Amino acid sequence: MLRRHLFVLFSVVLGVGILCGVLIYLGWNSSSSLWARFLAGMGIVVSQITMLGWWGFFSLAGIVLATMLLWSLSWWTILRAYGVHVSWWATWRARVCGFAITYLTPSMYLGGEPASIYLIAQEQQGEKAPATRIVATILVAKLLEGLCLLAFIYLGVYYALATKLLPLDDTGAIVTGMVLFGVFLALLLMNLAGHRLWGTRVLGWLRDRLPWKRALEVAESKVREVEEDVFIAFREHGRATLVAFIFNLCATFLVFMRPQVFFLFALRAFFPVSHLAMIYTLFIFLGAFFWITPGGTGVFEVGSWGIFSLFPLISLVTRTPIAVPQESAIAFALALKTIEFPLVGLGLFYLIRVGFLKIPKPPLPH
Repeated sequence: MLRRHLFVLFSVVLGVGILCGVLIYLGWNSSSSLWARFLAGMGIVVSQITMLGWWGFFSLAGIVLATMLLWSLSWWTILRAYGVHVSWWATWRARVCGFAITYLTPSMYLGGEPASIYLIAQEQQGEKAPATRIVATILVAKLLEGLCLLAFIYLGVYYALATKLLPLDDTGAIVTGMVLFGVFLALLLMNLAGHRLWGTRVLGWLRDRLPWKRALEVAESKVREVEEDVFIAFREHGRATLVAFIFNLCATFLVFMRPQVFFLFALRAFFPVSHLAMIYTLFIFLGAFFWITPGGTGVFEVGSWGIFSLFPLISLVTRTPIAVPQESAIAFALALKTIEFPLVGLGLFYLIRVGFLKIPKPPLPH
């Protein structure tokens, strides 16, 4: 427990330290004291965000909110196909709560699923579905999200190879990582949709060779239930699975368009599709391997700075390429955080309200 708390504290301090360092660097020429440079850097970033205007800010906020709505609709479609009777509103709450925990954990894409499963199990109406069936719906939803990610990632990989805008070493690393990700998804899809039951077989093999027979028997039984339920999604609920996939594809497209919307309003400039595809791929790479602080604090800002420095914008006014200013790249990252933090706070508030998260109480005085 102490080790976990120390790790969380270290990641928070690291993230805040990186972010403060970035802001001090931006305001370096404005003053001689660190505090004044920090404030100057913050002022530069805020001025960049205000260049969005109200229409730009609300358009970006609308995209973030619509993405969450589409993810919730996708999962709700799968839940109903499986006979898990919950309202759409309950699914939305569970999705926001899962997003809040995932956002604050070291992985950008996983972490909040247990909270989502817990809330859906509590919110069921009528006959209760087993927890393994709810887990199966999460697996299907995550598999569909992964397939949508992969489609847009491979678009970026194609442009990276075709345009040779990225250094050869960087392109090779991205291609290798994304190929491995694709192979993993392909094997997972083959196992679940093809009824291979590889997870069950591995646990059965371990049960016969390790001393923890009872625990492995229980795990084998639960994994079998989940694998069977996921197989049903592809065999008996093909239409619902397709609808859920379309919702996920639309959500992924909105994530893909976030930089475009920000810079269209802030700088009156846009990225060509080839640049946008490579930017999306690099951000996925950043989130998968370097999301080591809560909310990606510091990491996301530095990553945005580096990624946007590689790709010029096209001015709407002059139709000529323009470089992305470093303060605009940082402003993009902080504008997204400004929009996402209320959703994270809402999710944490609801988790505390239902008792999934508990606030430690101070000891009573003697």
